[in-house]
Amino acid sequence: MKKTIIGLTVLFAFMITLLHAQDRSPDEYIIQKDDTLWDISHTRLEDPFLWPKLWNVNPQIENPDLIFPGNKIVVPSREELLRMFPSPGEETAAPPAKKQTLKKKPAKADFIFAPERKQKYIIDKVLYIASGWIGDTYPSVGEVLAGDNRQEMFGEGESVYLKFNDDTAQEKRYYVIRDIKVVRHPVTRESVGHQIRIIGTLEVTGQDNNIPKATVISAFEEVHQGDGLLPYHDMEPPTIPSSPRTPDIQGYIIESHMNSHLLAEGDVIFLDKGEDDGVAVGDLFAVLSAPPSERPLAVIQVVSLQPSTSGAVLLQSSGELTLGAKWAKK
Repeated sequence: MKKTIIGLTVLFAFMITLLHAQDRSPDEYIIQKDDTLWDISHTRLEDPFLWPKLWNVNPQIENPDLIFPGNKIVVPSREELLRMFPSPGEETAAPPAKKQTLKKKPAKADFIFAPERKQKYIIDKVLYIASGWIGDTYPSVGEVLAGDNRQEMFGEGESVYLKFNDDTAQEKRYYVIRDIKVVRHPVTRESVGHQIRIIGTLEVTGQDNNIPKATVISAFEEVHQGDGLLPYHDMEPPTIPSSPRTPDIQGYIIESHMNSHLLAEGDVIFLDKGEDDGVAVGDLFAVLSAPPSERPLAVIQVVSLQPSTSGAVLLQSSGELTLGAKWAKK
């Protein structure tokens, strides 16, 4: 009787393994030169938008933008990925448990899925904060006056004097902001708004002869005399959505974070459409080549919103991109 039970158990485990193998074909893939998770998802899973799920099952990849030729990754089947990481609203209820009189050791899987990582950001936090935005107004509540020795530029740890626009209660911390320029649309030449960049943060330490004094806590660039102040609030970059949208919206790239005419992967760029136009954080768009072909050259993802503009990061590119390039539904 005991041998019969053992035999049935082995047979049961084998049948489970066989059934799993029929709908899952996990495989190892060796990364090639110029590969991206987007490309691998497109060629191996027939859906480039599955790349965040593919990243989930490869915890050895710290940064999805940094994968190197020769490294091995696991590429399970499309069905297995969708079952392990269903999109919102697609979760299916688990079947009711069956009564068992014999505990069975589960069949050994071909690979073990890593737990889904909670925080996966589209963009680095420092770059997200420093990139700023394009808005209708310059929202400064004060300015940087000077330093202890009347210097005009300051770095981390240095003291500065401040001036505020009115007598409202002062905050403990502020962002240092700079009005870079008035941005004009590269096609219509109409004014779009002020490009505001966050230069760093400072903390008010007290007063000297009734003049507020502060210390520069962080500086993404050198703080200048005349830079503006904005009350501090915590800023977290957006996480990668499991199923990013690709809405039917189009427009033009109107500026870049550091005002470069030529654009490269990892750059933050600004678009001429925003929240009022239906754009949402996490949306993916394609950047197109110049007419008449207008073929996709790059992929961008929205990271910040204003009413009529938005910020996006250039995820990947296969050609030269410049300001004024057209973007559209991917």
